[in-house]
Amino acid sequence: MNTLKTILVVVDFSTGSRAALEQASRIARLQDAKLHVLHVVDSSAVATLASSRESTYESQATAATEGARTALNAWLAQSEVPADAEVTIAIGTPLHEILEHVRSLKADLLVAGIEGTGQTVAGAGSVSGKLARKSPSRVLLVRSTHPHAFQRVLACIDFSDTAKEVAAAARRIAIKDCASVDFLHVWQEPLIASPYGGSGDTLIGIGHPTVVFTPAERQTLIDGLRRELHEFVKDAAEGIQAREVLLELLNYGNGIVAHAEEAKADLIIVGGKGRTNLRYVLLGSTAERLLTRLPCSVLVVKPSVA
Repeated sequence: MNTLKTILVVVDFSTGSRAALEQASRIARLQDAKLHVLHVVDSSAVATLASSRESTYESQATAATEGARTALNAWLAQSEVPADAEVTIAIGTPLHEILEHVRSLKADLLVAGIEGTGQTVAGAGSVSGKLARKSPSRVLLVRSTHPHAFQRVLACIDFSDTAKEVAAAARRIAIKDCASVDFLHVWQEPLIASPYGGSGDTLIGIGHPTVVFTPAERQTLIDGLRRELHEFVKDAAEGIQAREVLLELLNYGNGIVAHAEEAKADLIIVGGKGRTNLRYVLLGSTAERLLTRLPCSVLVVKPSVA
């Protein structure tokens, strides 16, 4: 990861957030960054308690805050949290409160568990998935099995400007964690609709697109992609254990997941677009599918703001 100054980690007492806390604490020490720990008490739960107990919202909010702080202090004591870490208890809607803290702290990195209290088996949970989409900062979603240094990193390269930051982040992680990196470009042969059939001049009617590449043209395409990938990542790959991987698959998200599983990656790094949508080759659908099928931790790198 690039040099970080402020890291915000969100915790909810789940196993997933324990791993997120361990990872955030580790990164804060490596980067000499300030760590902020946030726990959000859901205001709807407080309102329900107030109603069921025939009490005021304010009194239940005070009791919930005090109880959460006591439990959180005991919970944090079980991890090696930096001594200067700041701990905040907030009451509100979790997603809103987390995003507001990211903005107010100007956090460089938001860390959260993938599973959360719902214990999602595969893919990001509802809140963590929304954080990946909406946070203006980089987002690291951590699997409960990955509280330690990353060993096998998969950097998704689509030749965009954000992919340059993906490659740079992969390099920094590889150096700090002594990790290996696969620079992966998933591609599919373009389906080109030819208006003419064979060697004749008969117009083809409506139907499936026709692949007009000859075997020689296909090999030329592959060779060109291989050279482009090499040139794109050569600086990032210098001096680290790295591979350049081309993978042909009709679905980009499936290609990422398939290679991550085959390579036993413990971190996927993918580019994000703007503040609301993820980007990987195609806008929207690819990254959305990737979020629902994550086999490991993921770092979402957002574009630099000019």
